[in-house]
Amino acid sequence: MEGPGSTIRYRSDTPILTPDRPWEEEASLRAISVMPDVDEGRVRLYYLVWNREDFSKNALCVAYTGDGFHWEKPDLGEGHNVVMRGSGCRMDWGVFFPQQVIHDPADEDESLRWKMVYWEKPTDANPYGFCLAGSPDGFAWRRLSDYPIITAGNDGCCLIAVDEPGPCPWLQAKYHIYQQTWKYNPDLPTDRDNLKGMHRRISLWTTGHFRGKWIGPILILEPDEYDPPDLQFYWLTVFRMREGFGGFVACHHTIDQTMDLQLVTSRDGWTWERQNNRQPILPVGGPGRFDCGTVFSVSGPMRIGDKVFILYGGRAKVHDQQLRYPDPPKSLGLFVRDARSRPPRPACAGFAGPIGEASQSMADIPGSRRGHASARTDPTSGSRPQKERC
Repeated sequence: MEGPGSTIRYRSDTPILTPDRPWEEEASLRAISVMPDVDEGRVRLYYLVWNREDFSKNALCVAYTGDGFHWEKPDLGEGHNVVMRGSGCRMDWGVFFPQQVIHDPADEDESLRWKMVYWEKPTDANPYGFCLAGSPDGFAWRRLSDYPIITAGNDGCCLIAVDEPGPCPWLQAKYHIYQQTWKYNPDLPTDRDNLKGMHRRISLWTTGHFRGKWIGPILILEPDEYDPPDLQFYWLTVFRMREGFGGFVACHHTIDQTMDLQLVTSRDGWTWERQNNRQPILPVGGPGRFDCGTVFSVSGPMRIGDKVFILYGGRAKVHDQQLRYPDPPKSLGLFVRDARSRPPRPACAGFAGPIGEASQSMADIPGSRRGHASARTDPTSGSRPQKERC
């Protein structure tokens, strides 16, 4: 779990945010996006109330913290902290699931100063897929179309704003969506996985205008010959670093159905390199912990002072909903790294970044080097993995 110039300071033994409101009963909580709230002088978290028994109760909510450990769920004026709910339309695949919120204060359209991508079926007459929403303040949201922008693939993705040139002239994009996609592979282990013979990997969609045409999917990251045969890439959460981008890959191990987090880096958001010798930066917890079956991070890191905080989802069940060990509550945990040694900065100063990336800046993960589009690392390079399981 250790990386160059940083150490693990703290990992929560119990969830830091629990379902304790009437509209959160029998639900688990998932951190969606975290960012500084300049007006409030603290950090704003968007989190999803996820109710497996009744998906119509899923809701996007807001919480605040000043130190990363103590959280407040504010009353936004109607007796709750809910900022968006789904359409209520039934889907064959997935549920109302906000994926990412970004703040884009320079957008000339004030109604789009806050942007979101989410999985939804907007109307009964249209298919389900990834939809876009906009807001002038991050609280009052409206969907931008009755038809999804992407209707293929999985409901896991990440949205990020970029200002780097693409790999060719026709891909000079301003926004990326990273999505889980599949390819057929009949040789995969199939004992427990729900997608028989389908290999999960990460592809990219891109556009020059948020409400414009999205181009994709373009394969950018997949397991290779140095990985265990049951490893699949379930999710990629991308965030800004001091130079380039970092990413948390949710690594799904289909044999035991556990999921942990690995680190990847990129200079341009297109080509990625595996880090930490392909070992997890956040492994699953041990017996008795709330996160002993699955860990994942959708919201990415946040910086407060000289510490980097990573909110993550954890549960005792593995991917196929079987208990790995006895079942503690499932909710949000906290993982804290020391930043590299640098002069002290004001709280949240590390969030500074280009347009829209205040929610996803992490200045102190090890620096990136150019990798390969499919993450097939050169075996002679310093990133060559050892034989241990990732």
